[in-house]
Amino acid sequence: MSMHLTTTQLSALDALSELRHFTKAAQRLGITQSALSQQVKALEQSVGLPLINRDTRPLTMTAMGEKLLIRARLILQQASAIEAECRETEDLKDGKLSLGIIPTIAPYLTRLVLPHFITAYPGIQLDIHEDTTSSLAKKVHQGHIDLAITSDLDTLPASTVAHLDQHPLFREKLYLATPLDPHSPDQDLPMIGLKDGHCLRDQAIAVCNQTIDHNISCDQISTLLSLVKAGLGAAVIPSMAVPNPLDPAIVVSELPDAQRLVQVVTRPQVHPNPAAKAFIDTLNTQLPQVKG
Repeated sequence: MSMHLTTTQLSALDALSELRHFTKAAQRLGITQSALSQQVKALEQSVGLPLINRDTRPLTMTAMGEKLLIRARLILQQASAIEAECRETEDLKDGKLSLGIIPTIAPYLTRLVLPHFITAYPGIQLDIHEDTTSSLAKKVHQGHIDLAITSDLDTLPASTVAHLDQHPLFREKLYLATPLDPHSPDQDLPMIGLKDGHCLRDQAIAVCNQTIDHNISCDQISTLLSLVKAGLGAAVIPSMAVPNPLDPAIVVSELPDAQRLVQVVTRPQVHPNPAAKAFIDTLNTQLPQVKG
């Protein structure tokens, strides 16, 4: 026996099984009660058996109706997934991605990942926000950006972290950069760092167990390395920021067991837009090159 079932018919059965009322089910589906009745009758004719007990109040499903309903819901879920994938494919032609990234990662990770992403999705409009971890976390939570690439959230209030999902990518080693020729060789070399609010500053203090010189601070690691090169102090830098080739005026030493987490931060229970999902996929694909 050949059956001709449609998702419209299966949706009608699903709505009736849940609401147990023709009028309410028709309203949910946005059709007339007569149209709903016709869909159910057509489904029953295809199956060859009654699916609904129409004489009961509220309506009940027959044994065959209950069995078919299990299969129907699986089919409807698959159909919905197919529609979503088709929409995502269409959206990737001219979608938008609002990406947050902390300054101590942005210059290094973007040049390794973004060329691959832009080549694969040339129609995506990309808006990059560089800011501190705390500011980006707030923007993600408020929905101002789709996602953010940050380091550890350990220094943020628990109330803020509770509203975010963290997706670890990898752990990055931290190094100590010191000048080959200190500006004041007869004095202890001060620790210099980024301004307050940058998580790398907090990580440097924790790793070296030393305060940061408040007389000198900046926003970019490139500037920080220039200050080290000038002999004004030592600084903690992440692996991605180690110059290659290494500047002969700077000595870089590995800090044992010193690492920072690099992760993607998103809002919980919010399905990322297609461009965001595509970016995360690209990021994970390129991670071996980034970590290497």
